[in-house]
Amino acid sequence: MSFTIPQMPLTCGIYTPPWSASLLRLTTACNLAYGQRALGIPQDGANVSVTVGQCVMQLLLPALTDVRSGVVAAVPDFVEVPAGSGRWYQVYAVDDIGKGFANEHRIAVILAVSALVNPTAYAGIVWPVPIP
Repeated sequence: MSFTIPQMPLTCGIYTPPWSASLLRLTTACNLAYGQRALGIPQDGANVSVTVGQCVMQLLLPALTDVRSGVVAAVPDFVEVPAGSGRWYQVYAVDDIGKGFANEHRIAVILAVSALVNPTAYAGIVWPVPIP
């Protein structure tokens, strides 16, 4: 049985930073996952630190989707998943799965963000309660 492209039943909005002036750059199909993929997320403090209350998730996207991490942008993108829900994440890492094969798609490792986690960086971002 071959590996297939995951279903992408949601849409997400991809926003260009900084947060205070972020603009919707792209709306795309996606799959918000917390699955059995092996993730190596360094906790060295060089690029990111995960704070209590932040959830590390995986955003599966169509191949070649323009989503930017700190590797290619001074400030990584923000994503709202599902679009219009008020659930905000910042992109930590982006790479391709199945590159060069028919099942190619993109993964973005994303961190939940809120002013409650970091008021300076995420002023104005407050997740709805209860979480939709």
